[in-house]
Amino acid sequence: MEGAIKTGWIEKKSHYLKKWRKRWLVLDENYLRTYKFPYQFDKSTATIRVSAITDASPYLNETSKDFCFKISTPTRQYLISATSDVDMIGWLNLINHARKSPQVPNFSSFNCLYERKALSEVSLISSFSKFKEILNNREQELIDVLDEAYQSTIEEAKIESCHLDKILQKETESYQAFQGILSSNDSIVNKIRAIQKIPAQNLNFKKFDYIEGVDIKVSVHEENLKKVISSNIEVCWENPQEVKVRRTTITRALKWRYTGERMDSLSFSVSEDVMLTGVGICMPYKFGGLTQVKDFQVLKGNSSASAVAYKHPHKFSMQFSPDESVFKVSMERPVNLVKGNKYTVMFCIEGSHTFKCVDCMQIVVGPGNVNWEFENTVFAQNHQSNRCDTVCGPIADFYYVAGNRRNS
Repeated sequence: MEGAIKTGWIEKKSHYLKKWRKRWLVLDENYLRTYKFPYQFDKSTATIRVSAITDASPYLNETSKDFCFKISTPTRQYLISATSDVDMIGWLNLINHARKSPQVPNFSSFNCLYERKALSEVSLISSFSKFKEILNNREQELIDVLDEAYQSTIEEAKIESCHLDKILQKETESYQAFQGILSSNDSIVNKIRAIQKIPAQNLNFKKFDYIEGVDIKVSVHEENLKKVISSNIEVCWENPQEVKVRRTTITRALKWRYTGERMDSLSFSVSEDVMLTGVGICMPYKFGGLTQVKDFQVLKGNSSASAVAYKHPHKFSMQFSPDESVFKVSMERPVNLVKGNKYTVMFCIEGSHTFKCVDCMQIVVGPGNVNWEFENTVFAQNHQSNRCDTVCGPIADFYYVAGNRRNS
């Protein structure tokens, strides 16, 4: 058609029946027309004056067709589907160019030139078909990742469930053995020894990679808590921040003799600054036994003649208990322990014979990666020889709080 700026096949949505019909679209400097067939220009199916067009832009709400754009006039809106994304951009660029420039030169002899120019310019129209493809691909990627994470979580849960089933079975066997020991006619000491031989299960609740914010709560009656817990390190009742480190797992060995007044001490150092809040010492091993602690001191150094950092203000007694083997001496004020320095705890004791610790460890790692390193105390000439050492003795526990908040 003479004077045409651009021509080509499109599909146009009918005004009343809303059906898509194939049409030949022709753009010239004054009109945008559609025909049933090319080169049969005697009767158009739609005629739009270019000057009446108020908007020509992509139409993204149409789901049945791709490459759709709308032509808006004050009286009607036309929906058109191009053959490709490039074709749609070409139509819109040329329509907007013709609409915004009334004095358009005759494009008849330069049709291809102007069309190439319009298509080569940077268009503000997004390639929504490409964007749609990217979204679909991304959606599938996310679905695949979620499915993989779900399957992995299921496998982790199965493994953990199997692990806990085995632990539960072992705990059941230990409980049955425990019940059998309690119902036997053996002496209390033999029962205690038998119970100590029952292996304690190490429950290890693994953290799932894809599960966050899961809390596991265990409820134990307060009266039974100390009977249930048996470990080298535990959180203590008096202070939630206070922890205990024990230098052995055997605290009911027989026996530590006290014939008259005797002195027991143990020297040590720590790898981090902590506050010493108490010391655990073995209790009488016989029913009715009574042992008196006449003096308790913490010394700055590894000698019995070292300077005193803490002196317990009063004497105290320890009685036999069927449930406990170690008595906690709570200090009335904490003592700052500086890492690398040497310290000594020293007791002056008399009375009934007590349990003793055996197979003690020279180095014990406590909470917060605090290393406790023990050594024998150097006794001054005017003191009796020390009986407690790094292998055995009545001194079992050290209670402390991480950090160094006060000056000793």
